[in-house]
This record gives sequence, structure tokens and C-alpha cells, in this order.
Amino acid sequence: MAKLPRPHLIAFIDESGDFELKKIDPKFPVCAQCALTSTVDQYLASAVPNLLQVKYSFWGTETIVFHGQKIRKRSPPFHILADDDVRAEFMDAIGWAIENLDGCLVTAAVHKERLKGRYIYPEDPFFLSLQFLLERLHMHWEGELLKGHRLLCVFEKRGRNEDRRTLDWFEEICGGRNYRGKRFPFDADFRTKEENVSGHQYADLVAYAACRFVETGDESRRDWRAIKGKLRSVGGEVVGHGLKMFP
Repeated sequence: MAKLPRPHLIAFIDESGDFELKKIDPKFPVCAQCALTSTVDQYLASAVPNLLQVKYSFWGTETIVFHGQKIRKRSPPFHILADDDVRAEFMDAIGWAIENLDGCLVTAAVHKERLKGRYIYPEDPFFLSLQFLLERLHMHWEGELLKGHRLLCVFEKRGRNEDRRTLDWFEEICGGRNYRGKRFPFDADFRTKEENVSGHQYADLVAYAACRFVETGDESRRDWRAIKGKLRSVGGEVVGHGLKMFP
């Protein structure tokens, strides 16, 4: 049987927040999409084993699926984090896993209240964040893409209609509706949360941390400090490169 082609470049994309503009939750007005991106070899060598190390250290199994909302609410199996000492140790472990992975993080966040306040007919926040994210992934991998490589973008499944919308906009952006008017050599794949994809779990945790930073501007937040060093930067500058904030 012939082998399926093995990708060289990969990006795992997940989101945080509500992308609805009609009714904005004042307690959470920011939405974001985040990508963990690396070569496949880097991902297998660091990102996956780092997360497995955390799972086995706290739960003794790799079947746990890290989900930011459940972690914050301490819903089972994360009820063990109700113990403040265990939670602090767990947060340190997640920070270690992120800091020691190869590759980088890219996030695009939209502050919905500011968007509505600035534009009479604002663009859909999901489309905006996806466009900004894909543009920065193209910037990051441009040298490799020019060599003929393609980037596989792996999205988490949300439902038939949502996935169709994501794919349509993905193809539109990659087809030329982007900052340079270029075709991006990207491919899309969709996986469920139950498939326990490590890359999506990193992206989920990072997207929430980015949302809170964009909302508050608080650089002392523990989750922000854990991710800042892995965000894509140019000349040491993260904002605009590894973290796009709009407007």
C-alpha cells in the first residue's frame, strides 16, 4: 500500500472566545485564533513528548485532553487542580512544556468592542483573525515555502456548518484575499477534540492567554509570561508579528 505524503511544515490552529458581534460579553470582549507551528520533526521531538510528560506526571495516562475552559473551571478530570498547590505545580509544568518546545506560536486577536466602535460595517471577527493568522504563518515560513514546501493547517472540528465556513474562508484567504494578494501554498485538515491532538491543546491554552493579555494589557499575568517567549518575533518585537491585535 502506498504511503500518504508526510508533511514537512505544520500548524495546529485553535480558538478562544466568542466571535459573535451582535451581543458581546463585557467580561470577555476579545476573541482569538492561535497556531502552534513547526516542522513535523520538531513537533514529534518536543511538543508531543513535553505534553505527555505533563499528563503522566499528574494523571498517569496520555488519554487526558487538555481543554482550557475545563481546566479553569476545574471540571473532571481537572478537579485535582482545586488544590492550590497542585494547580500551581500544574501551571509550572504547562509553562515548562511551552517554553521547551521547538517551533513558535502565532496568535491573532480581535477586540470586538473596539472593532464595533471604529467601523460602521465591521468585518466578521472570525474571518479577520483567520486572515491575520494565515498572513503571519506565510511570513514565518516564506523561505521554506519558496523551496516548494507546503504548510498543513490542522483545525479543530467545530461542527459541519462551522467547518464549512472555516474551509471556505481559508480557501478564499489562501487564494489571494490577503495582505500581499498572493496565493498561499497551504492545505487544510480538520480533527476532533477527541482525537487528542497535542498541537490543538497547546493552541487552546495559548489563545486564551493571548485574549486576556489583549483585554487587560497585564504583562504580569502568569499565563502571558509563559507564552511570550515562544511567540513569533522579529527583531525581538512580538506585537504585530507573533501577536496581531486588531483594531
